[in-house]
Amino acid sequence: MSVSWQLWGKIAFAKARKEKKPVLLTISATWCHWCHTMDELTYGNQEIAEFINTHFTPVRVDTDQRPDINERYNVGGWPSTIILANDGEPVSGATYVPPQAMVSFLEDALARFKTYKPKKRKPLSARQIPFNTEEFYELVKTFYDPVNKGFGLEPKFLHPEILEYLLFKKDAQSKKMVEETLHAMGKSEVFDSNGGGFFRYATQANWTFPHFEKLLADNARMLEIATLAYEHSKNPELLTIINKTLFFLLTTLYDSPTGAFYSSQDADEKYCSLSWEERAKEEPPYVDETVYTDANAALAKALFAVSRHEKEYLPIALKTLDFLWKHLRGGVPHNLADEKSLYLLKDAVGLLDVFVAAFHATNRLEWKSRAETVAKHLERFYDKKNGGFFDILASKDAVGRLNERKKPVNENGRAALALHALAKMTKNEKYSLVAQKSLDAVSADAFALGAYGATYALAAELLAKEQPF
Repeated sequence: MSVSWQLWGKIAFAKARKEKKPVLLTISATWCHWCHTMDELTYGNQEIAEFINTHFTPVRVDTDQRPDINERYNVGGWPSTIILANDGEPVSGATYVPPQAMVSFLEDALARFKTYKPKKRKPLSARQIPFNTEEFYELVKTFYDPVNKGFGLEPKFLHPEILEYLLFKKDAQSKKMVEETLHAMGKSEVFDSNGGGFFRYATQANWTFPHFEKLLADNARMLEIATLAYEHSKNPELLTIINKTLFFLLTTLYDSPTGAFYSSQDADEKYCSLSWEERAKEEPPYVDETVYTDANAALAKALFAVSRHEKEYLPIALKTLDFLWKHLRGGVPHNLADEKSLYLLKDAVGLLDVFVAAFHATNRLEWKSRAETVAKHLERFYDKKNGGFFDILASKDAVGRLNERKKPVNENGRAALALHALAKMTKNEKYSLVAQKSLDAVSADAFALGAYGATYALAAELLAKEQPF
C-alpha cells in the first residue's frame, strides 16, 4: 500500500470534512535530499502508509510549484510535515520525521485535532511607520560574519539580496563586505569548482558541508551579483565565478531549442565529490525540467549584465524573454507548463523588471511596450485602498490560509524598483506614485524583518534619493 496523495484544493478539504479527518500536508521539493529520504523510508513504509490513509486526508505540495502554499505553511524547511484542521489551520507540525517516530507524531496530531477549536485570525496590519535606512545599514553590518564572511552563522545562505543592497551603497565598507564574501564563497565548498554554480547553502558557518542542490533562482541572482561586483572592482577572480556559473547554467539547465532554463538540479553528494574526469563517467543528478517565470526572468536579467562585457550572451537573454512573452495567458503564469495558470506577484514583478532591462540593453521599443503590458497585469495584485501588492490574486476556490492574501515586503520592494525604472523609461508619473505607495504600505513589516528586508531597503533608499524624471 502507498499513501493516497491528494492535490491541494477544495476537493481534498471537502473530503477531509466529510470523513472528519485532519489533512496531512507535506511540502517537498524535487531537489530536496531529506524529502526523498522521507518518501522512501517513512511514506514508503507499508504500515505508516496504511495508518495515514485510514486516519488522514494526505495532500502533497511541491514548494517550487506552489510557493504561495509554502509561504503560509512551511514550518522551518523541507520537507515540512503539517497536520491541518478542516479550516486549514495547523494543529501540529514538523520537518523530517523518521519512520520510527512517525506513528507517535501522527497519534499526537490526531489528539490535537480532536480538541481543536477555530480561532479568529487577526487581520493584516495596515499601519505605516518610517523606515530608517541608516539603522538598516547598521543591522546589515552587525549581521556580517567578519571571520568567515557572508551573513549570519549557520546554516550559511548566499543572501544575494543583501549583496545587491551593499553594491548599491558603494561606500568603502560595503565594497569590502561584498568583495570578501564573494572571495570566500568562490574558494569554498558552497561553490562547485568542478561543475560550476552555487549550491543552495552550507550547513557550517565557514561555508563547509553544503547541501548539494543547485537552483536556477539562486544561481541567476549570484551570476548578476558577481557581474555587478566585477564592474565595480575589476577583480579577475570574479570572472572565474561568472564563467563557471555560466557553464553550469548553459550546460545543465538550458533548453537551447526553446530558450528556457530548467528550475533545478538535484542534490547528489557522491556525484558532487567526484573530480571532473570522474564525473564524466557517472550519471549526473536529476534535473527538474519545469520552467518557472520568476527564475527565468532573473536569469535573463543576469545575462543582460554579462552581455555588457560579452555580447554573445545578449541573444540568449532575448530568446529566453521571447519564450516567456509567448506564454503569457491573460496574466503572467508561474509554471509555464501548467494549463491552470497560477498567477503570483513574484512572476509579474520579475518579468516587468527584466523587460525594462531588455529595453535598456537593446533600445528597442517592443520591450517598452511589453513592459507596459506586464505592468497592467501587475495592477491586478494592487491594493487600491491601502496601497501595496498582494502575493496572490483573490480566488473563490481558495482554501485554508490562501484566503488571506499577504503583502510580501521584498516583493513589494522589487515591484517598487521595477515601477520606478518603468516611470523613468515612460515618463509616466503614475508608476512612481504606485511604487512609493507600495513601499509605504509594508513599512511596518519591513522594519520587523531586520536585515532580511534588503530588497525593500534598497528600494526605499533609491526612491528617496532619485526622482524618476
